[in-house]
Order: sequence, then structure tokens, then C-alpha cells
Amino acid sequence: MPENFMNFITPPSRSNFWRVILIVTAALPLLSIWNLIDLAAKLNVNLSTQISWQAGIAALAMLTLLALLGLGVSLKSGDQIWRRVEALGFIQKKIGIVVIIVALIGFPLVIANSFFQQILGGEAWVRMLVFWMFALAGMWGVKIFRKEFDWSIALIVFMLCQSVLLLLLANIASVTAYPFSMGWSETSRYYYPSLFLSQEIYGEKFPLPILHPTLHFLLAAPYLFDAPLWAHRFWQMFLRLAFAGLIVPALLSRLSIRNRALKIFTGIWMLLFLLMGPVYLHLTIPVLILLWMFSPHSSTRTWVAVLLASIWAGTSRVNWYVVPGMIAAVLYLLEVPFNGKNIFSYLLKPALWFFVGTLTAFASMQVYIAFSGIPNPEDFFTSLSSPLLWYRLLPNESYAFGILPAALFVSLPMWIVLYAQFRSRRADWHPVRIFFIVAALLALFVGGLIVSLKIGGGADLHNLDAYFTMLLIVFSYLVFARYAPEKRTAEFIPLPWGNVMSVIFIPILFLTQANIGFKQYDESRTDTVLQSLQAHIDEVNANGGEILFITQRHLISMGMLQDVTLVPEYEREELMEMAMSNNEAFLAHFKQEMESQRFDLIVVDPLTFKILARRRAFSEENNAWVRGIMRPILCNYRLEESFPEDEVALYVPQEGERVCP
Repeated sequence: MPENFMNFITPPSRSNFWRVILIVTAALPLLSIWNLIDLAAKLNVNLSTQISWQAGIAALAMLTLLALLGLGVSLKSGDQIWRRVEALGFIQKKIGIVVIIVALIGFPLVIANSFFQQILGGEAWVRMLVFWMFALAGMWGVKIFRKEFDWSIALIVFMLCQSVLLLLLANIASVTAYPFSMGWSETSRYYYPSLFLSQEIYGEKFPLPILHPTLHFLLAAPYLFDAPLWAHRFWQMFLRLAFAGLIVPALLSRLSIRNRALKIFTGIWMLLFLLMGPVYLHLTIPVLILLWMFSPHSSTRTWVAVLLASIWAGTSRVNWYVVPGMIAAVLYLLEVPFNGKNIFSYLLKPALWFFVGTLTAFASMQVYIAFSGIPNPEDFFTSLSSPLLWYRLLPNESYAFGILPAALFVSLPMWIVLYAQFRSRRADWHPVRIFFIVAALLALFVGGLIVSLKIGGGADLHNLDAYFTMLLIVFSYLVFARYAPEKRTAEFIPLPWGNVMSVIFIPILFLTQANIGFKQYDESRTDTVLQSLQAHIDEVNANGGEILFITQRHLISMGMLQDVTLVPEYEREELMEMAMSNNEAFLAHFKQEMESQRFDLIVVDPLTFKILARRRAFSEENNAWVRGIMRPILCNYRLEESFPEDEVALYVPQEGERVCP
């Protein structure tokens, strides 16, 4: 293990480092020009007549030319020019601190600007260029402040600090008192936790959540204190960062990194990597249990860890049934050498952990189902019958990168390092250990791809969270030589700077796309909307009618609306799950309820009946919702009032002859 932070990395030569800097500085403006030309086409901007757009493109082209000119000069002059560039001995440390502070806050200030967000906020390469320019400035500041750092180390240190600040700011910006949902299902995350305290909140015991039960259990705490919506948002943000953050010391404790600086910056990278997908906060708990409790020397302790982690994972999500036992097995393969044992005896423990852990996870879900109060247990497994959308493996409108290219892009730098580590240490590993470690990673990779291809799988890599978590564990053990070799003490091998940069660049690239900016809203206007909602509720109550909140149920659970009798059925996430899985019995019953006009008022987002072609983003999800849910509503209800700024609409029963869209 390196005693000095800088011994962890083999720095590049002076010339190679600065040439890489110039190549990246030349490439990013070119890619940004491509972004701007594409954006102009989308906005119907005629570039031949828009001087401001021409000036922006010209400035980017000039930056590219200057970088290429510098690259050409460097090829002729060798190291001499770089010695002059690096002559910073006369600059005081105080100036370095100022440069660091300005560079740290520069990128967040730019992307938080309303003009940037509205025009350029979605342009990935423009954002990366801005990040890169501030990173170069910050690198100079770090080098001025700590002259003993190599330039390559200074760049890595600053980029990690820059990224973790951006991560914190982006999460803090999600905490707001805005009373309505800020996303398609944002406040469903705050309604479902109330079901664990339904007797106290609604005066009646309701069935527990179907989706992500353990997540909603963790998010229920603010209801114990009658907390406002902003506190619920803060609690979710805090838990997301805290649980992912706790994995870092748990893993670092197993790596035994002695150098403080190396431990800090490795921990920052781990946090960025875990939140890149991101891993669901409730699914970090099985990982934490195993990292803290697994012991190759204590079977009892390990069995307790596997069973506890499996119980939690099984109650959380179907595709995590196998994960606790698999993590325990891989930790065993990393920490216990083969040493000439019989293959059967060597693999018996990890095999038992895997199979017993999986069965325990399955059993824990069955116990939860029995106590949940859900009348139809099959509702918990709708995702198993949802169709697979194979075209989403490759770039598509729903996810521009495509699931497979994005997953390979993210993990390939780490696999390259793993290959080099395994190859250089062949004497340390029995083939059985390598085979099953790689098999576990590939199994989680393929499983994550399949879950991602399910309709509703999303537009990011969060369904590959188990794979990325396992990859992080294996990668860390090999890079820091924490594994148990077969015949000798594991020796640390410094990583080439290029490998380190490629590994840390991936989560940073994803993170630079995060937005910063608190939700801006007119409090008096939203109060008026709430008053209008309350007036409609009072009118329906006066006539003895029934009200269905498909969306915005947190307004009831948090007491922002009064005298609403909650109808637990037909919350939007539940409806969407049933529509995507084409649950015919459920959808037929819902249609019957709409035709009988059971509800005198339905609160939902504005419903626009539109079937999308496959080339449109999330067309399958939209079409399932339109056909299975929206059509039965619109065939029997009409729009009474709409508040489009807040995505709230009120529907009342049609009278006379009913009209369908």
C-alpha cells in the first residue's frame, strides 16, 4: 500500500501530460459547436442571420485553433516550452487559494444561471467544456498551493473536489417548499410512506406499498413529526447521500488504506461512482451490512450478515434477491485463497450463502405480502410479465446513449484496469477464483441489462446498480492489493495516470449533466390553486360524493387539503405498473369503475390523448398509459378545471351522451 498519495499514480511525462490537455481542450469546443448547430436546428434558428450565435461558434472555433496551435508548437519545441509554462515558484500560495475558490464556484454559478439553463442546459458537451475550463484553472490553483504535487495529480484532485461540490449543490437544490410534484412520480415517494402510519394519518388502516416497500419505510420518518413537504424532500436527499456515503467508509475499512489524502480522494471518487447510476438508497443497506459484517474467519458472523441483508433485499426488489449472497461469495473469493483445496470444499460456503440468501430473500417478500393487506399477491410481480424493449439496448429516443453502449462506456475503463491487474498477478490467483468473480460480474451485468430493457426501465443506468456496486468492490480490492494471494503477500502496483483519469472521468461526465437551481414559483399563485382544490373538495363532500386523487396524494397525507377521504386504489405509479404489464383483470376493473362514474371528482395531471410513434421518447410507456388508463377516464369524465403550471387537472363525470377521444 502506498505511503504517499503521489506514489499511487505513475505520472505521465511532462510533454505527454500537456499534449493530452491540449487535445481535450481542442476536442471539447468542436463537440460544443456540434451541440450548438444541432440546437439551432431544433430551435429553428437561422445561423446565417444570428450574429450572437455566429460569435459563439467563432469563439469556440478559435479556442480549438489555439489549442491545436499549442499542440503543434509543443511537438517542435519539446519540453522547453512546458518548463516555462510550469514556472510557478514566484506565485504566492494565497493566490492559489483564491484561484481554487473561484474555479470551484465557477461551474455551479454558470450552470445555475437561468439563461444557461434555458438555452444550453441540455447540451452535454457545452457543459463539459465549461467544467473543463474551470478544472484547468483549478489545477493551476492546486499546483500553486501545493507545489510538491505533480500537475497530473493536481488536476485529479481538483476535478474530484469540483465534482463533489456539484453533487452536493444539485441535491440541496431539490429541497423546496413548492407544494406540488416536481416530477412524474416525485411525490408518490412521499405518499407511499404514509401507508405505514395510515391509522394515525388517515384514521383507517390501508394496505402497504407494493413498489419498493423498504424505501418507503425509510422515508416515513418525517410523518412522525407532522413535517412539511420541504422536510420530506430534505429527508430523502439526506438519506440518498448518507447511505451511499456510508458504503465508502465500509469499503475503505476493508482496504486498509493508510495514507490520509489517498483515502479521502478515493472515498470521493467512490461516492461519485455510486451516485452516478444511481444506486437506490434502500438498496445500499444490504451492501453496508455485508461490508461491515462479512468475515472469512467467522462463519456465524457472515451467516448473520447474509441472512439480514437477504431479508432486506428480498423485501425491497425482485432483482436484488440474489445480490446479498453473491456479494458474500465474491468477498470470500477475494479474501480466501484456494491453497490447493478441493474445489467442492472451497466453493461450498459461498454456494450455500448464495442459495440460502436467495431463498431467504424470496421468503421475506412472501412474508411481507402476507402482512401487506394487498388482496392480489400477483400485483407484486407485474414487472416479470412486462415486455422487453430490445431496441433500447442501442441509442434511442428514450435514452440517447443506449443501455448497452452506456453500460460498456461506464465500466470499460475499470475492466481494462482489472484485466491488467489480473494479468500482472497471475501467480496470486487460482483460476477458479477468477472464473467465479468474473462470472458474478457478468451475471449482474446481463441481469441489469434485462431489467433496464423492461418497459418503464428508465432512461439511465440505475437498474445496473448491483453490477456497478460489485464492480466497485472487486476493482477496489485489486487496485489496492487487498485480496488474499495464493502464495505470497499482495504487492501494490501503481496505476498509470491515464488509467486513473479514465476511471474518474466517467462519473464526473455523468455528474456534469446535473442541474442546479431551486424551484422558482409564485407562492400566492400556488396558494390560490390549493384554495380552488379545497373548494371543489368541499362541494363534492357537501353532495356526499367520492374523490379520487390519482396524483398529488401528498396534499392529503401532509394535511395541505382538508376533509378528503383517501381512496387507496389507483395511485399513478400503481396504475402505470398495471398498464405496462397489461394486467387485464385490473384494467378491466378500472374501466368498469370509470364507466360507472364511481368518483365525483378525479385529481390527476392534465390528460392529453396522444398515441406516439415508436421513434418518440418513452412511446411504449405513453401508449400503455393512454390506452389502459387515460382512455377510460376521458370516455367518462370531462375536464372541469386545469392548472397547467402545476400539472394539476380536475375531471368530473360527463353528462348525457358520453364522448370518447
